[in-house]
Amino acid sequence: MTDPAEAVSETLAANLRAARQERGWRLEDLASRSGVSRGMLQQIETGRTNPSIATLARICATLGIPIGRLVEPPEELGRVARATQSPISPAGQAGQARLLINDGQAPFVELWDFLVAPGDEIRSAGHPQGTRELLHLREGVLTVTVGGAAFDLGPGDALRMRGDRPHAYRNPGDTPARLTMTVVYSGNQDPRFSRTPEQEGRPSPM
Repeated sequence: MTDPAEAVSETLAANLRAARQERGWRLEDLASRSGVSRGMLQQIETGRTNPSIATLARICATLGIPIGRLVEPPEELGRVARATQSPISPAGQAGQARLLINDGQAPFVELWDFLVAPGDEIRSAGHPQGTRELLHLREGVLTVTVGGAAFDLGPGDALRMRGDRPHAYRNPGDTPARLTMTVVYSGNQDPRFSRTPEQEGRPSPM
C-alpha cells in the first residue's frame, strides 16, 4: 500500500511543477517572485521535502491558485483493466458477455466483448434515452435488428446504431459470432440507475 504522506508529496511535486511550467517560469523566476528559495522549490518539486503551510501559501499566492489545487491528485491519464479482472457472464442461451472497461465519468461509456452462439439471439428492451452503440464484428456473422430495421454483418464489419430502441443480436451462422461493442450513454446519469426493473440484474447492456 502506498504511504499516504508519500502520495501527497508526489502529488504536490507534480502539481507545483505543472503550475510553474504552465506560466513558462523557471525555478529562479518563481523563487524571486515568491521569496521562497530556489533550493526549497527544487526540493518540493522532487518530492524531497514537505513544506509548511506558510511556504505553500506564499507559493500559491504568487501562482494565483488556491492551496487545495497543489494537493489535488492529478487527472488520471490512463487505466489498465486486466483480462483476469473482467468476469465473464452468460448472454443469451449459450453466449458470453464481458465488460472490458468503463470510464466511470459522464458521459458514461462501456467497452464490451461478446460471443453470440450459433443460432442464438440476444434481445434488449432498449437503454436510457440517447444511448448509442458501436459494434465491430470480429468473427462470424450477425444480424442486428433495431426497431424495424435489420442489418447483416460479416467479419470486420462495423455498425453504429441507436441503443435506446428495442434491439436484438442474432447469429444465423454455424460458428460463434465474436464482437466488440462500445455503449455510449447520454447525459450525466449513471446508466446503472437508469435501467427499468426488467433490465435490473442483467449482466450485459443487451
